[in-house]
Amino acid sequence: MVGLTLLFGSLPGPWLTLGLPAGLLFALLDRRVGARAAGVVVVAAVAALMVASSIGVAMLAVGAGVTVVSSLVVVRGDRTLGMDTLIAPALTTAGLALGAIVIAAGGVVAGWESALEAGVTQGGRRAVEQYRAFGMSAESLAALEALTLDVAAALVAVWPALAALALWLGAWLGHRVLGRWGRVAAPLARRLTPRPFERFRPPEAAVWPLILSLAGLWADAPGIHRAAVNVALALGVVYALTGLAVTWWWLGRRGMGSFARSALVGLGALFLTPFAAAAWVSVGLADVWLGFREREPNPDS
Repeated sequence: MVGLTLLFGSLPGPWLTLGLPAGLLFALLDRRVGARAAGVVVVAAVAALMVASSIGVAMLAVGAGVTVVSSLVVVRGDRTLGMDTLIAPALTTAGLALGAIVIAAGGVVAGWESALEAGVTQGGRRAVEQYRAFGMSAESLAALEALTLDVAAALVAVWPALAALALWLGAWLGHRVLGRWGRVAAPLARRLTPRPFERFRPPEAAVWPLILSLAGLWADAPGIHRAAVNVALALGVVYALTGLAVTWWWLGRRGMGSFARSALVGLGALFLTPFAAAAWVSVGLADVWLGFREREPNPDS
């Protein structure tokens, strides 16, 4: 599911969020010469796709930095690999790097954001024209067109958070690919063994940037407000995943198998999206102080 999301929904592009981390990790850590050479080829191909524009070069550097920093944490750590293992290194590296790019290359970023907004708006207008051909009322068409403009503006405002989340998940998936098909040293192989999703738990310190970002939403300065929105969105997704992990754990304790849990969670996410998201964020934040899963022994603690 994560792989498909990155492949079809990644804002930076699947070549950056999937190809670059996996290729770089194989080039650096795999013991086989052929696998290392293949990793170098993949990295070179991704670089060739990205260097055509200034924003592409910047995103390439951010993606490589996130992968290298995340790899250092995994190689030198003592826990088995989980998505939460890379939250701090990946999101911090991506957030700081993307913020620096927005500040240092404002003109380039502004041009890219304008092109992004125009592309989303044009796609929405094509959809509106199709609905017009189907006979949709003028009032509904006007509302749909206004919604398209709002979505385009929102996407431009929060693209750093979306890019950081995609790079974090891409770094995690790259390590999973290395653990599944790579040949690495035995200690690293043990750390690349995946942990159950129900043990997903972000670092305790991550809650404070989220709280500060929520306070920053009321800031008058546009730059501070935008930074707060992006931090709140990125960490809100992290704590929503924490709430989902707690829910998955709780349903398992009630004797539900993986299929039943997937069906129940999927239906809730599909038909009750706003309520489910709010509930998962709330449960994830509550877990910071209440520790719902601490009553059972955690083999990774």
